[in-house]
Amino acid sequence: MQTNGKQVRQERSGWRDLRLSQRHRAWGWDCPAVDLDLLFLEYDKGIPVAIIEYKHENAPPQFASNPNYQALINLGNRAELPVFAVRYTDDFEWYEAVPLNALAQKLCPERKQMTEAAWVKFLYNIRGYEPPDYLFDGRKVRI
Repeated sequence: MQTNGKQVRQERSGWRDLRLSQRHRAWGWDCPAVDLDLLFLEYDKGIPVAIIEYKHENAPPQFASNPNYQALINLGNRAELPVFAVRYTDDFEWYEAVPLNALAQKLCPERKQMTEAAWVKFLYNIRGYEPPDYLFDGRKVRI
């Protein structure tokens, strides 16, 4: 599929409903969009607190300079929300957070790899809370 001599990137993961994604790609190079892998809008009491794009550890590398991420960063900036790209391992042993905008850098100044417990604590902290003890002591849900 080509428009203006440029190739439109094909769907890579194969697990989503591909029809709309493929249809949109057919509309050409000058009508860009991204079907994000796993976008989370973190919120508290109905108020957004962060935008996070999760990627599995085996996903292709992420670069903030990519137009897809530039659009996500722009959205976060307009909404005055921190934006993160986060890689996670298949066994959820670690999460690697990459702050993508200045608001995210205030919370996490640079790329940081964290255990799952540290990541959960971070998510609670951006809401202004401490995680409940049971998350870590095995009474109910153990992380």
